[in-house]
Amino acid sequence: MKNKLKKLAVAALGVVSMAAFLNACSDEPVANTQGLQGSAAALPIKIIGGATECVTTNLTTQTWRDTIYIIKGDVRVPNNVTLTINAGTIVKGDKATVGTLSVERGGKLNAIGTASQPIVFTSTAVAGSRAQQDWGGVNLFGKAPNNQSVNAVPEGYPVCLTAPQHGGTVSNDNSGRLSYVRIEFGGKKTGVADVEKNGLTLYSVGSGTILDHIQVSYGGDDAFEWFGGSVNAKYLVSYRNKDDDFDTDWGYSGAVQYGVAVRDPQVADDSKSNGFESDTDADGVNGTRTTAQFSNFTLIGPYDPANTRTVINTPGTAEFGEGLHLRRNTGLDVYNTLVVGWKRGLYLDDTPAAELVTTSILTHNLIAQPFITGVSCVYEPVAPNNAWTLGASNVCSAATLATSSSTDNNGLIRKSGLTSAAWTLTNPSFLPQANLAGPVPPAYTSPVLATGTNASLINPFFDVNGTVAVSPTTYFKGARRAADDNGWNLSGTWLNFDPQNTPYN
Repeated sequence: MKNKLKKLAVAALGVVSMAAFLNACSDEPVANTQGLQGSAAALPIKIIGGATECVTTNLTTQTWRDTIYIIKGDVRVPNNVTLTINAGTIVKGDKATVGTLSVERGGKLNAIGTASQPIVFTSTAVAGSRAQQDWGGVNLFGKAPNNQSVNAVPEGYPVCLTAPQHGGTVSNDNSGRLSYVRIEFGGKKTGVADVEKNGLTLYSVGSGTILDHIQVSYGGDDAFEWFGGSVNAKYLVSYRNKDDDFDTDWGYSGAVQYGVAVRDPQVADDSKSNGFESDTDADGVNGTRTTAQFSNFTLIGPYDPANTRTVINTPGTAEFGEGLHLRRNTGLDVYNTLVVGWKRGLYLDDTPAAELVTTSILTHNLIAQPFITGVSCVYEPVAPNNAWTLGASNVCSAATLATSSSTDNNGLIRKSGLTSAAWTLTNPSFLPQANLAGPVPPAYTSPVLATGTNASLINPFFDVNGTVAVSPTTYFKGARRAADDNGWNLSGTWLNFDPQNTPYN
């Protein structure tokens, strides 16, 4: 989101059959007569929620399993209520009623999947017809501090509803756990500038909450957005979303390790789509700054190594911004991160001077510029007014096409340490390539395998990002270790890079 005086609601959508609609208030599952793709042994469907987006349905403590759940309208997990969702469960949202799943302060969502049985939040549209903005997404509201109010109000909820509030003084507040979860085709524009819903929105969520192995795909706005709070997270994937991949606001102070962003070159927002976007607040002058720490991310931008993609660039309608856009007095720290394939890797936006970014730490990162006109790193205002400088431990350079005929050895690939598979939208790989002895292909020393810094010394939540798992002496940059998958559990099926055509029954 671009304007950070924010309010947020989340929604889920779907198209249901008349038989299902008539049973919308029933507690019993109805037969799956929607023609959903899949095996003959289709799961039953249960409708939860109201007939319009102005109807709020408050859940009681319950467990969802062995059924496809369709949420309609404003569905909430209230204070002192726990919603448990078992591994392998599919939850769909209703488009017509802007179905919304919101976990209020004091409520808990325990959605704990496995690497082979993820929990999927998705659209009710049939395979082949799903799209961004099919539904709203998932919202968690907590009691941890933000820099606005102990009763902050989110954006995106219709005026006919009383939106949940968030904020407080409980830094270790617990909103539950999300593990091995996919959120697809959520996030929605409301028609009002800067008032949107994201894939997963975290409002003042505390550090007692557990977030890991979460993929947000085809979202209509940001993939992940934090408004204050102190929740930590690991293993996050943003895939082909419209606006920013990882957006931090309102004094968010958590730690996040291991993340990947993959961009569709033909999908961008009217306010510019960034890998990271970080603010303290809308004015950049609030006393409690955003001080989150991110380590070991791989942000794969829209420009490919072969320079064959057509990248959308219509200012004011759809265009890409930066891999890292830091502004409005943010104190965000970034370590061990690859920013590659963006027209501009880093934009330290210090205009006006009152919003000067002075304390962010960006170290042991690699920013690789594609072979297009422009500069990799921009700082405003320029030195000496800008107190922030690019340290020697960062690499921010323009890549040029190499003379080698091998695709895997052209300039952007050699500069990034990745392979051409990183830009394959149907099955992207963020595995770094190994060192090459040469002469064929030419000798190559990776810039990422052993040039990072030990993340565990930065924040105790971070793992040791060793080049090898046992007794490391060097540390890798980016989301993935070459020797193994460092906890991503990629042998499972929890990641899906073709949700458009996946049968969900």
